Amino acid sequence: MDCYETGKARANIELHDPADTGGWPAFAEQARDSGFQTSHVFPLRLRSRAVGAMNLFHTSGQPLSPQDASLAQALADIAAIALLQQRDIGQEQLEKSQSQRALSSRIAIEQAKGILAERRNVTPDNACNALRAYARSRQLRVSDSARQIIDQSLDTDQISLP
Repeated sequence: MDCYETGKARANIELHDPADTGGWPAFAEQARDSGFQTSHVFPLRLRSRAVGAMNLFHTSGQPLSPQDASLAQALADIAAIALLQQRDIGQEQLEKSQSQRALSSRIAIEQAKGILAERRNVTPDNACNALRAYARSRQLRVSDSARQIIDQSLDTDQISLP
């Protein structure tokens, strides 16, 4: 959390040294119990903002060289880009799916409105208002009631007209 909050890397953290691990002794103990001696943490950065952190653990006490630390930060930057691209792709797919559902619902409502208007000899606006009132009074989604009209599982005579 320190790395994420400050955006600064920390290398060569001795997990046996209370001065290095004072802020998170329980974590240091669990890491030691897992066989690790040192830890290193690098920010996952998007420009100058940390969006996460990447930890590296070593079972030996060998310190990370400046070249290795530079390589680790480069890997963290690549990981940040990959994670953010994946998030963007997931968000795009979610929005596409939501748009498709909204379009499908709208199409079903328009079809049901037409069916109801024709069967009950009312205007499409009156049919739509009646469909909405029917769904609202039964705590149903308008699109679900519309689909029931389309698949004929809802008798249009059950819908009161204004």
